[in-house]
Amino acid sequence: MKEITLKGNSLIRFCSVLLLLFALIFGPIFTHFVHAATATVSVFPSTVTSSVGQNFSIDVKIANVFDLYGWEFKLSWNPILLDAVNVTEGPFLKQGGDTIFFNKINNTEGYLLVDCTRLGEVPGVSGSGTLATVKLYVEGTGESILDLYDTILVSSDEQSIPHQSTDGYGYFAPLHDVAVISIVASPITVLPGQAIHINVTVQNQGSYAESFDITAYYDTKIIETQSVSLGIGASTILTFTWNTTGINKGDYTLSAEASVVSGETDTTDNIKVDGIVTVLSFGHDVAVKGVTPYKTIVGQGYPLTIYVAAKNYGIFTETFNVTAYVNSTIIQTKNVTLTSGNSTTIKFTWNTTSVAKGNYTISAYAWSVPGETDIDDNTHIDGTVAITIPGDVNADGIVDIEDIVICAVAFGSKPGSPKWNPIADLNGDGVIDIEDIVIAAIHFEERDC
Repeated sequence: MKEITLKGNSLIRFCSVLLLLFALIFGPIFTHFVHAATATVSVFPSTVTSSVGQNFSIDVKIANVFDLYGWEFKLSWNPILLDAVNVTEGPFLKQGGDTIFFNKINNTEGYLLVDCTRLGEVPGVSGSGTLATVKLYVEGTGESILDLYDTILVSSDEQSIPHQSTDGYGYFAPLHDVAVISIVASPITVLPGQAIHINVTVQNQGSYAESFDITAYYDTKIIETQSVSLGIGASTILTFTWNTTGINKGDYTLSAEASVVSGETDTTDNIKVDGIVTVLSFGHDVAVKGVTPYKTIVGQGYPLTIYVAAKNYGIFTETFNVTAYVNSTIIQTKNVTLTSGNSTTIKFTWNTTSVAKGNYTISAYAWSVPGETDIDDNTHIDGTVAITIPGDVNADGIVDIEDIVICAVAFGSKPGSPKWNPIADLNGDGVIDIEDIVIAAIHFEERDC
């Protein structure tokens, strides 16, 4: 046994000598080919254009690197013009495994320090990619170098990697930005032919005086277009007049749009949608505006709440019945009284105890009032409701783990909560709690045969 061990050690020493000779003879040649292209660290894109009040991002990229184990860089800028928002690690070094990433931002002096390294006895990463992404905020107008300096690249054998670094440059122009602030209409209920006055408040939120157009709409149709000129930070109120002659009775959505000025990038506030106005009928006219079930999947035997919106478009106060239906079967009938132009939401309850599983169509009908001639909008049909096994919240015919997960994700939520999901409220009590989980658990693995 001792003799075999000695031979083994001799073999190891022999191989080590061969490897050393190979490295001495061929190493320089191999290194020449591997490092024929010098590694580079650079700001990308090399030139950035942005506006005051906007964020922009740059990448610090590496190219043609071999065996990169760790890196560090500093980036500086004009602190009067820019502030750093954050720095995030790029994917390049992480592709080889876990890393430690650190950054320090000094917006007072206008620089940041970032470094990153791999962990453990592992090789470095070779190739090209993104080391980090830097987000900056533009505070002022002007130009600034994005100075990339004190760059350090280290290999897995703790050796410095020769490389070149390239800066970036930024041009920051004054911000062009106009906005529609508000829309106020008066009156909001009229007879055909009456005028509606619409006050639109607009503002120049940019750093230049601007001339632009404002267009007022009802639904998608133009009411009027006006031109306006505003100094920096100034605002004004424009009054539009909508003559409703020839407009059919109904509810109309008002909006206003500011034309985009040259150089404007933030256009989300150029359009404002705000307010509903109603054009009435001259006579007697009631209607159903909408039918909304509390949820669209209901466990057999559990009640479903259905909300019906009714409106009086006539010029007289009306008392009338509203009936809710499932298919052609009456759920309930309720009596309402509405003054001219007013609306209400009526709550109906559908008892599904003896209802067969399946899909049902929900609708509502406003009984016509004496003297009413336009009854096309007295009926409203709105969607399908599925009656299923209690707990089958996705209506796939079986209560399984998918249903439990849906309830669990929404657990503890109420209407208005980000997690709220009405189909998970199995008993319809307005909160998703342990009672709903228990219902699903009791029917677990039950199938709709």
